[in-house]
Amino acid sequence: MVVPGSMPKMIRSAANIIFICYFVHMKLPHKTNQFWSLAIKLLIVSLSLVVILKAVQEVKPAHWQLIFDFSKFTEVIFLGLVLALLNWSLESLKWKTLLSPVKSIPFYTAVSESLRAHAVSILTPNKIGEFGAKASFYSKSLRPQILKLTLTGQLHQLLATCCFGILGLSVIYAQLSLRLQLSIGLTSGLLLLSGLTLCLMNSKNKWLRRLQLYVASLAQLSDPKNAKVLVLSMLRYLCFSHQFYLLLWLFQPELTYTEVMPVIFSIYFISSFVPVFLFLDLSLKAGLALVLLKGVLASEVIIAVSLLMWIFNFGIPAFLGNLLLLKPRRGLGELKQML
Repeated sequence: MVVPGSMPKMIRSAANIIFICYFVHMKLPHKTNQFWSLAIKLLIVSLSLVVILKAVQEVKPAHWQLIFDFSKFTEVIFLGLVLALLNWSLESLKWKTLLSPVKSIPFYTAVSESLRAHAVSILTPNKIGEFGAKASFYSKSLRPQILKLTLTGQLHQLLATCCFGILGLSVIYAQLSLRLQLSIGLTSGLLLLSGLTLCLMNSKNKWLRRLQLYVASLAQLSDPKNAKVLVLSMLRYLCFSHQFYLLLWLFQPELTYTEVMPVIFSIYFISSFVPVFLFLDLSLKAGLALVLLKGVLASEVIIAVSLLMWIFNFGIPAFLGNLLLLKPRRGLGELKQML
């Protein structure tokens, strides 16, 4: 029996073992390396599948029943899969664009690397595992650059989330309870103050100086690559946020766009600053939606749609990524068969 709260600790412990084994096996003879490489992949895949299963088991049977008994079940599945495919296509194109100055890769390779990294990141809070996963796909000489490019991609996506999130919060802020207003205001103020301090601080510390120069380089949208990555991040954000809205709308057609979209923007904005494992992302977003959409939607619909969003954008991609982890060198033929 797994006691409440023990699952994240178990995953953290297993993740630590994985990273230790990874760095140890790099120094071992080739045949021993092959054995450890396979063992680590099997461990990652097993843990990732356990995480997916754990998230699904947390859902009550009544919410599954609501989905399967829904009269527009076919439309829900079609819409969810098409927009999830578009979502991950944009993410893969973003990774291909980021990597272009270092190495030119075909689109199907970018898709494979994005899905494999996602399968690993599902075991870690806030997709931290994506850094190590993507770095492991390349030679040691390229890994520092790969880590930096991965961070750049995540920061551009966070910037897109912040832009739309601030817009959404500004629309619904007056409708929130005083407690929520104070919490959001205080957190936003601290984040803004921290950002300004980092940008304006005049320090001789070389690491802080490098960080300031790096942050400044992201703001140079005259750089075609930066501009393209930001546009792709914006498009990806609009894709999955509208996927959320359209799935809600299928269950409750009387919903108005201007009423719900600012709330969805706010949900993604708030959740992006909460450190959480991806298998708990379902609970986090569903909880925020229940608070912010109270009185607009039935709680059963909110939980059911949050579940569908998790399956389409996290669960299925993680499952595909696990399959690719086991056979990472099969290339286009394998990917076409899976897609």
